[in-house]
Amino acid sequence: MKVSRTRRIAAATTGGALLLGMLSACAQSSPFTTVKDFLIAWQVENYEAAAGHTTGDRAAVVKALEDVRTQLDAASLRLRLKAESTPGVPDDQGRIDKISDERAMARFQIRIDLGENGRPLEYRGQMGLRLVGGVWKVEWSPSVIHPDLREGERLAVVNEAPERRLIEDNKGRPLLQNVKTDVFGVVPEQLRNAEAIAKRVGEITRQDRDRLEGRILSAPPKAFLQLAEFPHGSAEAMKLRNVAGLTVKTRPMPTQPVQAPELIGRIGPATTDVLSLVGAPYQPGDTVGSSGLQMLFQRHLAGLPAVKVVVLDANGDRRKVIRDFSQGEDLVVQSPTGQESPEARPVRTTLDRRAQFQAENALASLNVPASLVAVSSDTGEIRAAANHRTDGQNRAFEGLYAPGTAFSTVLAAALLGQGQKADTAQECTAEEIVGGAVFTAAQPRSRSTLGQNIAAGCRSALAQAGSALDAGTFNTALQTFGLAGTAPWDLSNVKNQRAQGLATATTTERAQLAVGEGGVKVSPLTMSLIAAAIQNGTWRGPLLIQDPQPTGAAQPQVIAPNTLTELKKIMTMGVRNGSAKAAASGRRKFRQGISTRVTDAQGKTVSWFVGYYQSSGTLLGVAIAVEGQVDAAKIASDFVNAPAQPQRTPAADETAATPVQQP
Repeated sequence: MKVSRTRRIAAATTGGALLLGMLSACAQSSPFTTVKDFLIAWQVENYEAAAGHTTGDRAAVVKALEDVRTQLDAASLRLRLKAESTPGVPDDQGRIDKISDERAMARFQIRIDLGENGRPLEYRGQMGLRLVGGVWKVEWSPSVIHPDLREGERLAVVNEAPERRLIEDNKGRPLLQNVKTDVFGVVPEQLRNAEAIAKRVGEITRQDRDRLEGRILSAPPKAFLQLAEFPHGSAEAMKLRNVAGLTVKTRPMPTQPVQAPELIGRIGPATTDVLSLVGAPYQPGDTVGSSGLQMLFQRHLAGLPAVKVVVLDANGDRRKVIRDFSQGEDLVVQSPTGQESPEARPVRTTLDRRAQFQAENALASLNVPASLVAVSSDTGEIRAAANHRTDGQNRAFEGLYAPGTAFSTVLAAALLGQGQKADTAQECTAEEIVGGAVFTAAQPRSRSTLGQNIAAGCRSALAQAGSALDAGTFNTALQTFGLAGTAPWDLSNVKNQRAQGLATATTTERAQLAVGEGGVKVSPLTMSLIAAAIQNGTWRGPLLIQDPQPTGAAQPQVIAPNTLTELKKIMTMGVRNGSAKAAASGRRKFRQGISTRVTDAQGKTVSWFVGYYQSSGTLLGVAIAVEGQVDAAKIASDFVNAPAQPQRTPAADETAATPVQQP
């Protein structure tokens, strides 16, 4: 452990210098000199010198003092002693009392920082001194290291992790399923070379090898110590199975998301990168959330491991717990939604298993990336967030796409607020030039209306109408749909994107905003909330987590009644005879929605459907974004008609324990 050892020696040397200063006033011909030299030598790891100040066998004392750091995986060890007894100062500050001309008793403070967690083990030590041949010596006993230690005993650090709790849907059903999992670990006393094991495991799992070695050496030697876990048959598991000295236990564990894997996330070994995010008290060897909600709610789901310093008897059995770090106010931790207890607790989401399965099944046949978001129109709660072929990215929340004329509902709200109606006459010309930008229409019509132009996606007419609005009117409409700002919404720290490029300073910018082009980009989540607002009459910010209860929510925005009535007419036109007619196919049908296809400035084509759906009391605002040329309205129909169950059944799990033999 070259890196760790260098760091620890530096810390110890600094502490030793402070100790020397405190004792410099002590008389040289007294027990103080012996205590000073012994403690400083122990602290700076000069064990030979320390042993020379004791009555014990030099080699035995050297090994005992040296083992303290190893047994506790100590990052630093500091010793403190006051130069003399001071009236009014408690004994636990350290002092030396003369018992007779030939005997004395020293009390001192020990502080040991355990590993990289910085958890301090503090206690009061004591040692007897006696005059031997005119020289004061420390009467050696294991109790010098700790008052509870006896001959043949040692200290150890035990980590007891509570059972990890599950992420749940909105009805409390688990969103994780059991998969066959390989749990790898060691029994320390059976190892020939702990350093070699730690190095190889660290290389495969990307965990800190020095800290892994420290955990192995500080653990009870007879107990199984877990170092990593991976799905059975995974590349990492196959590599670890070839590491001599490791033991693997195979058992079913609830680690795989049943649904929404990009959102739920994964668990894995505590790599250096992950530890920088989840922080102490987790350390290499632990299994922690590595992405998604599993990582964001690591402390809530896993609680805090109980770190205990124990005394092991000569047989290696636990005789006494001398410090339990699971007890105490310092273990209250912060979660993404506020202060939490150290106990492991489930996280309940707003996801609905039926809607989520339908969303995932609707996208399953596509050969291009696609995302679908469905939110409750009544509450803003996210019922489904599906991603397909997105390389593990949650583009349903984070993806930003040009919305095209699907964004024209915002323009409609602005125009309707000025007294226009869905049937207001509005010619759909073949081409309009606004501020140098050209807007064309695929199917121009000399006699058309505002509602028809939005339903059919007439870019020329909509751009011209948008350019004629003033910035204030447009900004009011943006605010109505929660777009007054572009900052992510508060989803308990779950990453999300709202929008970008919503500038309205020039006529060209307003024209581009009207048809969702130029620099305008929004997420599927944003568009689903717009659809939900039109269905309900009030825009509500998104909610994803039910428990722990979120601390902040966006302010609801009420749509003016007259505007709402006309917006619903327009959305109905989109399904009846506009671009979203395919959404009205199938046994279950969308009654309102619009669909469009847009190619952004980078050449990416995105097909959109935005609408709302009602069936058996279910009110959903839905947005679908497909990165390719497809009929997104047909995908919407597939969504409401898709099976509400998984399309595959996970294989049965087995439980086994297999040691990997050392050569």
